[in-house]
Amino acid sequence: MTSLGKIGRDVFDKIIYPNLGKMREEVIVPPRNGVDVGVIDLGDGRVLVTKTDPVFIVPQYGFRKAAWFAVHILASDVMTSGIPPQYSLVDLNLPTSMTDEEFEEMWKGISDYLKDIGVMVVGGHTGRYEGTNYPMLGGFAMFGIGEKEKLANPSKIKPGDKVIVTKGPAVEATALLVNTYPEYFKKRLSPEVFNEAMEMYWKMSCWKDGLIASKIGVHAMHDATEGGLWNALVEVAEASNKRIRIFPERIPMYRSVKEVSSIVNIDPFISISEGTMVIVTDKEEVVGALKREGIEAEIIGIVEEGEAEVIGEKKIERPKEDPFWKAFFDLTSKV
Repeated sequence: MTSLGKIGRDVFDKIIYPNLGKMREEVIVPPRNGVDVGVIDLGDGRVLVTKTDPVFIVPQYGFRKAAWFAVHILASDVMTSGIPPQYSLVDLNLPTSMTDEEFEEMWKGISDYLKDIGVMVVGGHTGRYEGTNYPMLGGFAMFGIGEKEKLANPSKIKPGDKVIVTKGPAVEATALLVNTYPEYFKKRLSPEVFNEAMEMYWKMSCWKDGLIASKIGVHAMHDATEGGLWNALVEVAEASNKRIRIFPERIPMYRSVKEVSSIVNIDPFISISEGTMVIVTDKEEVVGALKREGIEAEIIGIVEEGEAEVIGEKKIERPKEDPFWKAFFDLTSKV
């Protein structure tokens, strides 16, 4: 059976990576596992950072609330470069069921949330088409221009660097499950834990995490999307060609993450977790700066010389499949 979610590394390495069109020498970071952005050298001491994602809109969240997530999925990825996004392109392929009022609510939400983070729409395409449906309503690209010397990249990682994790695992899995199926979880969680899970929606961004850390100094950053925290750490190890030794007992985890993961029987460490940022730096003060801004953060590991791998109580393997998607769609038949 074909796996849900992002394609595996084997497909990427076999089909996508060898076929990137005309290779250009100014592209200093092409598509690769463990790196969230592409980077173009502008030749004047600056670089152009690029990223694209689907426009992810779930109507039951409310169109404005859904717009926040669509913006921050992308902004978080760009921010892993240490360079904030400034420009965007939006391709909207809308379902015929979407009304003009719903479109207006969504679009004004996208505009307002882009304004909050300093990003302008500079072009795109909008249309309604048969065969399109929620939640994937087209494509969304963001770009940032900044100083080349400030670019965060796994090639800068060195032995002795600290590995910081913000918020802990399965932030996105927990938030999406509970916000999509609130009545199901309301019956199974205490009011306190249910509210924590619902409010976790607004933690599904690491734009601010990256902005704070980059002002102090980082070597690399990576957000924990498909495959969760374990996959993110493995990708950083492979992209940097360094060993990462982690101390699992130091990894923070929200109570709602533990309880929701148990209810739907998923491993939180390999479940999708937009909002969780892996930060590699030689500056321990990054943790304090994040905490002062209300962002949970801990040093959970250290970089070592050695084989590109992640070692905890045992070797951490790349997950074969993210369990979130099956749990998400299985709940459709239960509610």
